[in-house]
Amino acid sequence: MRDPFRLGVPLHAMTVVAIMLGLAACSGGKRPPETTPKPQNKDTAPTAPRPMATRAELEAVVAGKSGKTTDEELKAVRDRLAHGDLQPGDRIALRVLGEQTLTDTFTVKPTRTILLHNLGEVSVDGVLRSELNDHLRKEVGRFIRNPQIDATALVRISLTGSIGRPGFYNLPADILASDALMAAGGPGSRGDPTKTEVRRGGLIVASKEQMAAAIQRGSSLDQLNVQSGDEIVVGQLGQGVRGVLQTMGLISGAIFGIVALTRLVR
Repeated sequence: MRDPFRLGVPLHAMTVVAIMLGLAACSGGKRPPETTPKPQNKDTAPTAPRPMATRAELEAVVAGKSGKTTDEELKAVRDRLAHGDLQPGDRIALRVLGEQTLTDTFTVKPTRTILLHNLGEVSVDGVLRSELNDHLRKEVGRFIRNPQIDATALVRISLTGSIGRPGFYNLPADILASDALMAAGGPGSRGDPTKTEVRRGGLIVASKEQMAAAIQRGSSLDQLNVQSGDEIVVGQLGQGVRGVLQTMGLISGAIFGIVALTRLVR
């Protein structure tokens, strides 16, 4: 191990560096981890069936076969079974092989219908996201023989925090969580994808640890139970060593400036 005093650095200079490190650690270093967990019933949103849940899965929830649920959650599930998943303003990406006029993104109208070019209005009332492809194949099949279609109900979410292009995005529920971040330009220059969380109405749906694991596993938004209206927030990098070095640079620059100015005025 090299002796630090053989580097040609005067003792007083090393003392200044030590002081700067201490200042940087106090002002910009990471705070120690919290030892007391946050109360789950206050900070965590209640679990709801995933956006791509099948009718059988929702019926199992109503029948009490999927664990304990609150009255509010049961009401929401019954509403999905009765009226479907598609709300006015939602968007549906449709691709029909060989039919350019039907390959487009359509918006659900207040009547819970979509207007397909040359085919007229098609109802999506009572249709779940998991049923949409089969439903539209049947509806389009009334006009086109054996249509080959791919229909996806998009989830409207907001991507905020330290992200390239913050804003609202309509994304497929089965898109990978990592691809959802890239759709908004990826983490910003100070963004840290391992500090990303999903919020719903101010409550946490997926914690930073869950999001980090999901990105590593290649999980989709649907697997994370991300729903329309949710917010994905990308956190910032901690100060760490890089922040300490930046702080040292600023302080040392100021010191050299003062020394130079002192020599000029002598």
